[in-house]
Amino acid sequence: PNDRIIGAASGDGTARLWRRESGEQLRMLNGHGGEGVRAMSFSFDESLVATASYDNTARLWSIGSGQQTAVLSGHDDVVTSVSFSFDGRLVGTAS
Repeated sequence: PNDRIIGAASGDGTARLWRRESGEQLRMLNGHGGEGVRAMSFSFDESLVATASYDNTARLWSIGSGQQTAVLSGHDDVVTSVSFSFDGRLVGTAS
């Protein structure tokens, strides 16, 4: 949202966050069990990142701690995208 942090989804089941200016890796988000991460989205306040995966889940992560805060399960297929509402109160997924 303010270009201080960049992220990348990976085929190895992780997502990674870096400081844009220095290139320093801040976090490796690991919880999709080796299934590829297809998409990610930042909350507008930069407190959370959401990941969408080939493991049929989306997951929420604290940017500050790197800890997983929620698993959004119940999808019947790959979760192809994920997005936060502007106020950060809702997360939408597509599968």
